[in-house]
Amino acid sequence: MKLIKRFILNRPAEKRLAYFYGMVATDEQVWLLRDENGDLLLLEDEDGDYPFLLPVWPSRSFAEMEAANIDESYEAFNIPMSNFLDDLLVDIENDGGATAIFPNENDTTIQKRDEIKEMIRNL
Repeated sequence: MKLIKRFILNRPAEKRLAYFYGMVATDEQVWLLRDENGDLLLLEDEDGDYPFLLPVWPSRSFAEMEAANIDESYEAFNIPMSNFLDDLLVDIENDGGATAIFPNENDTTIQKRDEIKEMIRNL
């Protein structure tokens, strides 16, 4: 199974985006990483459009694969889609951030709350 997950993780950003929305539409949750203090993992926006990016994954296993690649100890946790959209993303965007959808070390799709809501509505 891990080989299949690696294959999916190494796909281009647009393919991972489609996989992400397929999974979260079914599970109605997203996965994030937090450290031992409860602080969320945030990424730098290499393009400089946003002060930070909140990475999200479609399942625990993908989030845990990312946690294993980082030096610090992060744990995967899920949040219901409604809380993600109506609470967490509102706070993230109020602080100037955006969401990195299913990132890997090569690329990611960056979306704002309205785009994510639209994608879910169209599923």
